[in-house]
Amino acid sequence: MACGLVQAAETHVGLCGRQYEFATRSSRVSTEQPFGADDKPIRGIHGFVRRYIRELPDLPGKTVLDIPSGDGRSTWEFKKRGATVISLDLFPEFMKVSDVEARFADLSEKLPVEDATIDMIICQEGIEHVPNQLFVLQEFNRVLKPGGQLLMTTPNASQLRARLSGFLFETDFWKRMPPTAVDSVWFANETSEKLYFGHLFLVGVQHLQTLMDISGFKVTERVRTDVGTTAVLLGITYPLLALFSFLTPRFYRKKINAGSDELVHGIFRERAKLNLSPKTLFCKHIFWVAEKERSLSETSAYLKTVVRD
Repeated sequence: MACGLVQAAETHVGLCGRQYEFATRSSRVSTEQPFGADDKPIRGIHGFVRRYIRELPDLPGKTVLDIPSGDGRSTWEFKKRGATVISLDLFPEFMKVSDVEARFADLSEKLPVEDATIDMIICQEGIEHVPNQLFVLQEFNRVLKPGGQLLMTTPNASQLRARLSGFLFETDFWKRMPPTAVDSVWFANETSEKLYFGHLFLVGVQHLQTLMDISGFKVTERVRTDVGTTAVLLGITYPLLALFSFLTPRFYRKKINAGSDELVHGIFRERAKLNLSPKTLFCKHIFWVAEKERSLSETSAYLKTVVRD
C-alpha cells in the first residue's frame, strides 16, 4: 500500500516566524496519492522537478540519493519510477512518506554513503544553504558511480531581477532585505544543535559552472523553469549584456596572454553563451542536470594540466 500525507502533524515555528510541519509515525496514513492527484498542478520549482522525474525511464535497480529530502516529494516520485531511494536531510523528521525512513545528514559534512554507490542524486534547493559548496559537489562526486547523474536546483542569482536587486541593495529581490543576523537562520529545534541557514549562499550561474567543472561534473542539460515578468521587462538591457559578453573575454584573454589557446577560447566562448542564455536571464531557478565526468583524483590531475602559470 502506498503511503501518504500527514493527517496530524506537529507544527513548529522556526526563527523569523517560518512554520514547519513534520510527521510523527502515528500521524502518517496510507493513500495511493500522498501528495495529491497526479495531475494536480504544482507551483514553484518542484513542479518542474516532478515533470522531469516523470519523463525519466523506469529506474528499477537504480539507487537515487535525495538530499535534502524535505517532506519526501522527490523521494516519492523516484519510488514510483522503481528506484531505490536514500533520503537524507538535516531534519529527517520533516519526511511525510510513511514507508520511507529519512536519515540525518548535513551537507556541510561527509555524507553517510559509501563511495561510488549512487546512480543519481537529486539536490533540490539545498546548495544555497551551505557555505562550502565545493565540498558538497565533491561529496556528490565521491558517492556517484562513474557516469552518474546529478539533478540540482537553486534560486537563480543571475536572473536580471536578482542582478538589479543586488545592485540596489545587495539582495536577490528588491522587496526583501539582504540576510541579517535576525533572519539568516530559518530553522532550529531544541533536539539538535544544527542550524538551517537561509539563502546566505546564493550562487550565480558562472560561479556554479566553475564549481561543477572543478569537482568533476559536466553539465548536460539546463532545464527551463518559471520565467519572471520583471526579468523579461529588464530584457531591454540585453544589448549591453551582449556587448560586455564580447568585450570582457577579449580583454581578459589579452591580460592572461592566452593568444590562440583553443582551450581558453572555448571556455570563454561557452561562458559568454551562458551569460546570454534566456534561462540564465529570465528563469527564477537554476535547474541543471550534470554527469560525473571524472573522479576526484582524475579531476585533480586534469586541473593541474590546464592551470595557467
